[in-house]
Amino acid sequence: MRCYGEKPDSFKRLQPGGQIPVATIDGTTLRQSNDILYALEELFPNHKTMMPSDSQRSTAQEFLRLERQFFSAWMYWLTQGGQSSKSNFSTSLQEVEEALKKVKDGPFFLGKDISIVDVQFAPFLERTVASLLYYKGFKIRVPPGETTPYPAINKWFDAMEKLPSYQVTKSDYYTHCWDLPPQLGGCISEAGGQPFEAAINGIKSVTGSRTIGSWELPLERHNGGIEPDWEWAGDEDTAKREATERLSANHVAIVQFAARGAGTKGFPGYGAPLSDPNATPNKDVQPAVDHMLRLVCLALLNGTSPNEKELDAAVDVIVTKGGKEFVGAVVASLSYLRDRVGVPRDMKLPAARQLRAHLNWAIGSLLTKVE
Repeated sequence: MRCYGEKPDSFKRLQPGGQIPVATIDGTTLRQSNDILYALEELFPNHKTMMPSDSQRSTAQEFLRLERQFFSAWMYWLTQGGQSSKSNFSTSLQEVEEALKKVKDGPFFLGKDISIVDVQFAPFLERTVASLLYYKGFKIRVPPGETTPYPAINKWFDAMEKLPSYQVTKSDYYTHCWDLPPQLGGCISEAGGQPFEAAINGIKSVTGSRTIGSWELPLERHNGGIEPDWEWAGDEDTAKREATERLSANHVAIVQFAARGAGTKGFPGYGAPLSDPNATPNKDVQPAVDHMLRLVCLALLNGTSPNEKELDAAVDVIVTKGGKEFVGAVVASLSYLRDRVGVPRDMKLPAARQLRAHLNWAIGSLLTKVE
């Protein structure tokens, strides 16, 4: 994925083409995901296998062929658009739904235990749910209790989210929807997707019940009703502590990273809109950004109300001493960081939502004072 920047030579020696994933196991380098999966099965025979039993082998092969068909149908509608490609995708999606319904002791494709089939389906089902809602307004995953044409797929997601191995790899809609276009060469938006796009981007609540964005405090559950909350990830206080820990643990580098928003763009540029590895941070703005992020951490831990006076005082200094242009640079830095919080790379979704919203709390105070 060169759209994010050049790979280091050390990686190119392992994988000359630059693709991921790559694994080196006992001196042998494996350059395809399937090869890695099968190698792990062979090298660790004492662990519970995810390979189908002899009696399941034929069914597993049918499901894996369905996975390839489903992947192609999703990709075609996402990148080409049109009614015929939508119809083709809907047919393929319904086949996945029916396949899961027919499993007697599910909720997984081969029964009550996860298998290699689920591992193959997982990344594409997860990306499908996010991307088609964002670009097409096509809803597959729903919050608990909401009716859906795809109950078996939703039960499959519920079961996957109980697995610790899946919990630590699960991404959010925002991360997927910004990651996919540079990798695929673009995605086609169609009528119906705009309100979901706005909500996923934190601009507006999809329900229309609020005039503020879905990344504004107080936060609504499910990002305004579109992305089921991660109940397994703990309560909101847990999410706030996670966001604080992730922000403070690497605070020096994060301040420098955020200051790219007020710095100069890198050359050459890369295709991913949220990636600029060669950007130069604005050193002058870093002390103010550092102070604002410390206040964000305090607000995450103690609430915004006890920290309003400290925020007002900090904003007054930034406005009076720095001026309008400097305030704009601080806002640009905080916004740059907010828009680049990745799930699960940086933190889980509930923590990301809290951090994004608390960054907007600080940004809003700056904008209000400078108007």
